[in-house]
Amino acid sequence: MVSKDTLTVNIKYRFFVDKFCNWFQDGKPITHRGIYAYNYKHLKIDKNKNFYIQEGESKAFVKFDDKPFLVQSVEITQENIILTLNDFSAENLDLKTLYFLNNIPYCSVKNNEFEARFSRPALFLSLIHISEPTRRTPISYALFWLKKKR
Repeated sequence: MVSKDTLTVNIKYRFFVDKFCNWFQDGKPITHRGIYAYNYKHLKIDKNKNFYIQEGESKAFVKFDDKPFLVQSVEITQENIILTLNDFSAENLDLKTLYFLNNIPYCSVKNNEFEARFSRPALFLSLIHISEPTRRTPISYALFWLKKKR
């Protein structure tokens, strides 16, 4: 509902997602992997930074407790840092998008359309991997960046 006097928008959220990316629809947990994957496949964000799931002409708004994606694990190769996200996808970390907020690492994902928060296991795993002395320049840069923020 839009109020013409104050130009505020009241959004009715159909979905809520907690900081661990557990989804709830109308207060009930979503546990089916197919529905979970469907929601992420159809997740969009509008120009006002409102998240929604679109199916045809219908929009169901989503409220996220933190960021829409969670980095669940990290694999460091000679060339890349590969993130596994909670939607069962994997992609390379763009180090330019890595930042810290309250000592928690975040980065951009999905072609910089969304943000992801690193889970504790992913952060610890990445610290173990990037502290290995055999890594090349991009990994050294990541280690420098992480040490600088600590």
